[in-house]
Amino acid sequence: MGNVIIFFAGMLATIGIGTKLKINIGLVAAAFAFVIGTAVGGLSGSRIIGLFPTTLFLNYLLATFLFGFAGHNGTLKKLANHILYTCRNAGWLLGLLFFAVVYIASALGSGNSAPFFTSAILFSLAGQAGIHPLLVPVAIWIGSMIGSDMPWASGYAVDVGQLEIYYDPATTVQYVTSFYIWRAAFFIGVYLVLFVILKGYKVKSSTLELEKPEPLDRKQKQSLAIIFAIIAAMILSAALTTLLPGVIPASVSNVFSFQTLSALGIIANILLKTAPYEDVLKHRIPWDTLLMLTLTGMYMALSEPLGVIEYLTQILQTSVPTNLILPGIVLLMAVMSFFVSGAVIIPMMLPLISVFSGVLNISPAAVYCATQVGLTASSISPFSQGGASALSGCADEAVRKKLLKQQTLLSIILAAILVVVAGLGGFSMLY
Repeated sequence: MGNVIIFFAGMLATIGIGTKLKINIGLVAAAFAFVIGTAVGGLSGSRIIGLFPTTLFLNYLLATFLFGFAGHNGTLKKLANHILYTCRNAGWLLGLLFFAVVYIASALGSGNSAPFFTSAILFSLAGQAGIHPLLVPVAIWIGSMIGSDMPWASGYAVDVGQLEIYYDPATTVQYVTSFYIWRAAFFIGVYLVLFVILKGYKVKSSTLELEKPEPLDRKQKQSLAIIFAIIAAMILSAALTTLLPGVIPASVSNVFSFQTLSALGIIANILLKTAPYEDVLKHRIPWDTLLMLTLTGMYMALSEPLGVIEYLTQILQTSVPTNLILPGIVLLMAVMSFFVSGAVIIPMMLPLISVFSGVLNISPAAVYCATQVGLTASSISPFSQGGASALSGCADEAVRKKLLKQQTLLSIILAAILVVVAGLGGFSMLY
């Protein structure tokens, strides 16, 4: 009991101190990990260092480093502009293309930065076409979220790396993939429903004004070619090993893994000088986020040697109605992510997945999905990173004020829907 209280007190203190003093939460978490691990858990310093999530660190580093070249030399921004310019007079499909453009930009590596270079253009097009402005931040939010789920994107690297602290690689991929499919189906459905309700198909027939972007230069074409080559190699190797199991050995997929291909892609970008190597290293790798994710993960890994998981399992089995646990998780995640970044919250929940799974007698994939989707539900709020970045390009102050209220209301509605879904067993299909 004492270890459990100390563990969660340390976690809350980490968030509180880091937020109050504006210190990287990961650095505070690392300090608490060594203090609590040695003084309370009796662990050696080397044992605590061994809890460091190496896979998460390398996956995130390689993904952001690789796509940092295309981001730094303007490839992804210019590609998005070309797609929008080509499709500017797509008629009733324009509102759906908003989602597609952000998805493509995110899937090609821009990730969380996609909203910042697409938002202004999409708001301008929506205003000219008479499309309801709420569809713009929703399209950006969902498109960047799902685009970052691709196996070569930074979002995927983070989720796999965090979960591999507690499960083997094959199981981790299974759980993450199940969650991605569930989330994509749900939120694409949300966008389509809003598209119909808000009459996004009613577009003014007048020609839309959009400045023709400059063509991609040589270095931008090279960085884009490297990205497409890596994606093609990953897809092709996975397809061949699946379709021809007796001919193509499974080890081929390991050779053409994202880690190997991204390392080669980074070297190719450096040799071709697609962007200044030093600038990409300094400015395009989010070191602050990387430290937060990995060092917080190291602290959360203390939960097992401190006996936190074993204690919570006993409490849940004897004291909490099982039918309220999963809806409660979704609600708690939604409420917390409304105020705190989900990147801070999710490491806290990962060591508890197996606990809830055992108590509820459902797959850990279902609990993991419920946890992550709960965090996602309220991230359209303008007070969260996702909602705020999607709103960044809105220049009309009157429209912005309306969207602040509408996005807040939408986040509450989505959270409520997902709590009901959890109560009705909507996540239990994941096994």
